[in-house]
This record gives sequence, C-alpha cells and structure tokens, in this order.
Amino acid sequence: MDTSIPHPDLFVSMHELVEEHGSQKALEIVDHFSSGRDITSPPTVYDALAGRAGRKIVDTVSSSLVREAEGISEIGYSYSAWCLAGLPHRERKPGEDWLIKTDYAQLLVRPGVRLRDDDSREDLSVPSGSIARLLLIDWQSEAFEHNSREINLGKSPAALLNRLGLSRGGPVTKKLVEQIERLATCTVDFRFGTDREAVVVNERLVEAFKYVGEVDPRTKRTTRMIEKIVLSEAFYNELKRHPILVDRAAIRDIQTSPRAIDAYLWLAFRLHALQSEALVSWAALWRQFGREFKTLRSFKAEFQEPLALALAAYRAAKVRISEKGLYLSPSPPPIQR
Repeated sequence: MDTSIPHPDLFVSMHELVEEHGSQKALEIVDHFSSGRDITSPPTVYDALAGRAGRKIVDTVSSSLVREAEGISEIGYSYSAWCLAGLPHRERKPGEDWLIKTDYAQLLVRPGVRLRDDDSREDLSVPSGSIARLLLIDWQSEAFEHNSREINLGKSPAALLNRLGLSRGGPVTKKLVEQIERLATCTVDFRFGTDREAVVVNERLVEAFKYVGEVDPRTKRTTRMIEKIVLSEAFYNELKRHPILVDRAAIRDIQTSPRAIDAYLWLAFRLHALQSEALVSWAALWRQFGREFKTLRSFKAEFQEPLALALAAYRAAKVRISEKGLYLSPSPPPIQR
C-alpha cells in the first residue's frame, strides 16, 4: 500500500488526501502512519483521524468536497461575540449561571424561569449543547436575511427539525422544545475589554415569544412549544453591526459536536481578519473552549477531534498545530456572500 502523504501535517492536507485516495483508503493511510509515529513529536490531526472520530471527520471532509464540486452552500450568520465565547457544551443544573472568560470577551448567561398557570415558578437551565447552537445560528440567519426581528418557528417541531438538519424522534424533539424555551427566557451579558474599561451588552436574546401548550400524558404537565419569537432590539442591532458569515450546510455536518461548532465559528471570525500568521496558545484555547476541563492536559487531548471536525467542514482554513498552540494564517471566509 502506498502510504505517502503529500504534507507532514494533515491540517493542510486532509481534504487533498480524501480527494486523491477516497475515504476508506485515507483512513488506512492514516492508521498506518499513526501506528509508527514517534509519540514524542508534536500532535497533528493524524491523531484525531486515527481516533474514534476518524470516520466522522473523513465523512465531513467528503461532504465538504461534494458541496464544493456541486456549488452547494447555505449562507448563515452569527453575531461575532458568539465566536469569542460560547454556551456550555454540557447540561447545567436548573438555575445555575454560566460564566466564561476568554482573552477577548466575557460571557455570563443567566437562566430564565417558567411561570405556570398556578403561579408556581420553575427554574430552567441555561441553553447548552449542539441544539442551542443550531437554533441560535438559525434565528440569527433568518433575522439577518429577512431584516426582521420576528421569526416564525412553526406550531410543531417537525419543520424546524428539518430546517436544522436534525432527525425526528421523541428525545430530539423534547430537547429542541426545551432549548427553544431556554434561549427565549435567558439573559446574556457580553463584556469586551478589561476591568478598567469595557463595553457590556446586557440583554435578553428574545424580547417576546408566543407559545402553544400541550399536556404530556405521562407527566400530566403542560409542555410549551414556542411558535414565534421576537429578538430583542439590542441583540438584533448588534447582529446587524457585527455579522460573521458561516455555511449552515457545513455546520449541519458537525452538529454532533458543540465544541466543533464553536471552533468553526471562532475560525470563521478570526482567519479572514488576520494580516499575518498568529499563534494562539493552548492556555488561551483552554480558556475559550475548555471551561469544563479541569486540566490543560486533558483539554489538549480532547480538543484535537472537534478541531479536526471544524477544519474538515472549513476547507479554506489555514491552521497549523504545534506544542505551543495553533498557528492561524490569513484565510478566506468559509463561504462567500
């Protein structure tokens, strides 16, 4: 078997590898290379491709090549602040705030409450995971494209699930309905700057919403399906002032990994604005993407797979990995308007 590799670092060549050899052969080549690699050498995306997510990464590469060949893309938008600090990747306890501080921004998310007809209050959790991210990108894209703060979600989840690229099913539908309500009721504080001087955006994402209720036959409690939302004016204006172009079709390919979505958004924000190569240290990456990891070492070991997924979906990204961190080079945006 020919195991020659066109470049020493697949961060710049995994698309070429799959394009030249095909998906299965590419995985065989990577597996052969990795089995004899010097473990003391700096990590590369080979490690991610040879790991448990290797098939998913290669499938994402293949999908990006097909989209490129067929000219298939779907323009979407995200407010730039979401590219600098994101929602939690895992479920949080009801009523528990979420705070993340990076080198560029600080994000505080305060969960909302559900007020029932009997005047009882129920603490909600903060939005989290992939579904919350997909919803945010959907809402921002719809608002930006249609120049309107009002977004119709539909009276049933089916159409929205299809729009987000999510499979239908009870558990997924339940999560979707929950994440919509969490996003509609939470409050976000974005801070840019330092303790001495900063700009703070302190606002609800959603100003108003309309819902319909159905009684769950198992719990006998009424569940809410929010069918229409109105984004807050402050959030909408910030989105219009600072939009970041994304490919919604590419994001659907990596929707199983919220950390990969965050990495994709971050690269979409950073790369096209660079004038020269920049190094982002592992410590800085840990603060931005590894809030839920106790040690830098555990974060480094885990982050390579979602980063490889993000790069698989964003072919134009020019990124090198090293022991010091990531070297970012000026790159085209992931999609052209």
